Amino acid sequence: MNRFRKLLNVIAGILMLAGMSYYIYIFASAESRVRLICNQIKPGMSAEQLRQVASSNGMAPEPKESGLSFVVETKTFGRYGCEVITEKGFVKESTYIFAD
Repeated sequence: MNRFRKLLNVIAGILMLAGMSYYIYIFASAESRVRLICNQIKPGMSAEQLRQVASSNGMAPEPKESGLSFVVETKTFGRYGCEVITEKGFVKESTYIFAD
């Protein structure tokens, strides 16, 4: 029974390390990943195209047709994202943001 217990402890340790590594990777690579997404959002892009870019990259909530919207990455719990200004259904400006 003692060997079985040690094996279970090793497996549990490996699973915990793998889970921690996954979250560390997400947060370590978030800035560059979200900056690329914000750079894809160009002035003149329609609100529908903006929604497609946001949803295909795991960002929420859906941006507004007009006004200021914060489209953030859900993996990082909204810490990294884009500040998007839309006017009459078209993107006017997009800026990378970091909420700390």
